[in-house]
Amino acid sequence: MPISYLSAAQISALDPNLFQQLSSTKIGQLTQTQVGALSVTNVEALTTVQAAALSATQVKGFTTSQIPHIPDAVVFDSNQLLALNGAQLNALNETQFGRIADAQFGQFSPAAISGLNTTRLSGLTSAQVAALTTSQVRSLTNAQLAALTVTDIGELSATQLGAMTNTQMSWLSSTQAGALSSAQVLALSASQIGSLTPASLSALTGDQVALLNATQLAGLTTVQVASLSAADFAELSSTQVLSLQTTDFAAISATNLWSLGTDAIQGMSSTLFSQITSTQIAGLSTTNFAKLSPTQVATLSPTQFGALSTDNIAALSDTQLAALTVSQLQGLSPAQLSGFSPTQFSRLSSSQILSLKPAQIGSLSAENFSALNASVVGALSTSQVAALSPYQANRLSSTDLAEFNLTQLKAMGAGLIGALSPEVFASLDTSQFSVLTPTQLSAVSVSALDALSSTQVQALTTTQITGLGSNTIRALTPAEFGVFTNTQVLAFTTVQIAALSTTNLVGLDTSQLTSLTSTQISALTTTQIGALTSDQVSHLQLRQIYALTNGQAAALSPTSAAALRTDQLSAMSVGQVGSLNTTALAALSSTQIQALSNTQVQGLSAVQLRSMTPADLDRLTTSQLSALTPTQFGNLSTTTVESLSSTEIGALTPTQMAGATTAQLSALDIEFVSPSQLAGLTPTQMRVLPMEVLAALSTSQIAALTPTQIPGLTTTHIAALTSAQVAALSPLQLNALTAAQVAVLPQAA
Repeated sequence: MPISYLSAAQISALDPNLFQQLSSTKIGQLTQTQVGALSVTNVEALTTVQAAALSATQVKGFTTSQIPHIPDAVVFDSNQLLALNGAQLNALNETQFGRIADAQFGQFSPAAISGLNTTRLSGLTSAQVAALTTSQVRSLTNAQLAALTVTDIGELSATQLGAMTNTQMSWLSSTQAGALSSAQVLALSASQIGSLTPASLSALTGDQVALLNATQLAGLTTVQVASLSAADFAELSSTQVLSLQTTDFAAISATNLWSLGTDAIQGMSSTLFSQITSTQIAGLSTTNFAKLSPTQVATLSPTQFGALSTDNIAALSDTQLAALTVSQLQGLSPAQLSGFSPTQFSRLSSSQILSLKPAQIGSLSAENFSALNASVVGALSTSQVAALSPYQANRLSSTDLAEFNLTQLKAMGAGLIGALSPEVFASLDTSQFSVLTPTQLSAVSVSALDALSSTQVQALTTTQITGLGSNTIRALTPAEFGVFTNTQVLAFTTVQIAALSTTNLVGLDTSQLTSLTSTQISALTTTQIGALTSDQVSHLQLRQIYALTNGQAAALSPTSAAALRTDQLSAMSVGQVGSLNTTALAALSSTQIQALSNTQVQGLSAVQLRSMTPADLDRLTTSQLSALTPTQFGNLSTTTVESLSSTEIGALTPTQMAGATTAQLSALDIEFVSPSQLAGLTPTQMRVLPMEVLAALSTSQIAALTPTQIPGLTTTHIAALTSAQVAALSPLQLNALTAAQVAVLPQAA
């Protein structure tokens, strides 16, 4: 019976001695399954002759449990070995595995190689690894690749390495990637390079990176590009840089990007340059910025250029400055503009400067603005001129201002005009001066106005005059103010007039003073009025006298009041006369006082009347005295009343008598009071009539008392009447007596 008929169980149960007696022929008849059923004892008893009889198909039947027990003396031939799978190869003992020749490794199937465990694979010699075919290499698993040492990796040929799949490339560790030789690096395809992990790619040395060709670099992903080190970038040539994908540029750190060599930086295309981010631009060192060609500088977008540091702005070379575009310049921030040195600014072309926005012009430092030549300043637009700062305006020279056309000058705000130095302001020519508005002139300082020649001052129009500031006018010296013509003085506003210092006001000559309008006169402060000299007051025109307010009239000094002409006094209103202060009123001469009309006299205030001395009252004419109202008369002091002459007493009206106080009646020389005057006393006055006054009344005066006045006398008054006075009483008067009065009435003489 053929041995192949035996079952697996029967094969497994064969006695070892019997098994050893099996001939090569019998052994060769065993099926693959029967081989796998042999007991370990029988496998250990396998002779070299029997082993040699096994076919490649039969060898495949050995299990991983049997293989370790194959005697060391048994030597498999090439066909037998190549029939083994990975698991079987792993099961070989070291002696058996060690008999595999280097060349034989390249003959194993890819499946067998991929079946090797990491221990077996890591045990391969460099020669064995080098013997692997491209198919075998492609079959290596992640774990197997990880087991390869850097030496093993280094032994892989360019062909083997090039055969690796992209997935396998992604499995390479950073240590393995760093061990690749130059030839190996060059053998990698773009897709393989692109499959390396960022960590593995970053493990490449600068020298390795420098070997990458354009195709390989183009295969890098954005993440990989970002993983390259500064040292890697430093090794890239301009050709390599140009090979990078434009979309990858944004992933490069500023440090890495600007680690490129000068040639590489200058070799960047406009397309690549446009991909540089603001963050990358901001990280540009002055050293690297100096590497940029003028063309590259001009390629920067306004956003990119706006991201430059002030240090880089300050480092712009003359050729780079010349390349700056309008868009770039208009995108500069005030901080960046301040980064320009005056020297740099002076080297910008006229068109470049004039392209700046008004706000940018206004933000220029005073030093940079001063660096502009006069022709450029003179070419500034009205918007740019209007945007200048006061500091810049203060830096304008006479030469600069001479370049300004009238439109530019009119565009300057009041603050800018006020900031001009006195010398520069005075350098304005006639045509320039003529276009200045009142608003602009309102900011002119005293020193600037002082710097003007008398011709320039007198050339100011009346409209321009109204713009001069109050503080400026207040600070003018008499000499400076004296330059103004009458016409110009007439143009002064009420605010300006009120701002005149008393020194300047006193310095006005007769012509200037008399040219002031009524409105201007009314605008003078009381301090100014009080400061007027007697000569000035005496020359005031009647229209100007009319214009004085009551408050201003009250401010006239005694000296000024004494200088008033009679026609001026006559022209004063009742209110003005009544507002004169008491010292000013007392300073008036008899002629002046007597120039007052009765109506004006009636305007004298209680304070004024109470302050009048007998001498003052003597200056009044009897007509003026008669014009006093009862109330006014009542305000005269008793001393003044006592001093009244018989003529003056005779001028008093009955109505005035009705206004006399008890004290005044006592002080009045009653004998000169006429009966008609006495008749003016009221019952109330009669009731308080001093006894001495009553006693002094003559019989004719007693007879002049009216029946209405009689009842006003007290019983004391009646009792004190003399017999002569009683005898002078008329029947009407007697009938007017009250019962109480009759009871005390003395007997008539």
